[in-house]
Amino acid sequence: MVRVQFAALCGAFVFASGGGAFAADHVVTMKGAAHSPEMVTAAVGDTVRFVNDDDQNHAVFVPTAGFALDLGKQEPGQEKSYVLGKAGTFTVECVFHSNMMTTVEVK
Repeated sequence: MVRVQFAALCGAFVFASGGGAFAADHVVTMKGAAHSPEMVTAAVGDTVRFVNDDDQNHAVFVPTAGFALDLGKQEPGQEKSYVLGKAGTFTVECVFHSNMMTTVEVK
């Protein structure tokens, strides 16, 4: 009986994690002149949440062809999210801080 229950639980976990049934939430914080983390690896359907943990404005801008995005200015404490719609790699920049970048790889 214990083996059957364990197998059933493992099967449910594999289905949930490998079947794409649940999207992940990846958090990128903005503080000072840096994003953290500087690299995000995600799957199509996942969400990237940009959190301004700073006392100054930041912005989320993606100039990469095919992934162009402008979430605009984010004031201190503000969060904005983006659902990843296709596979590929792109760079997220802050319009206000030219060295502030994160690379997002979507598989």
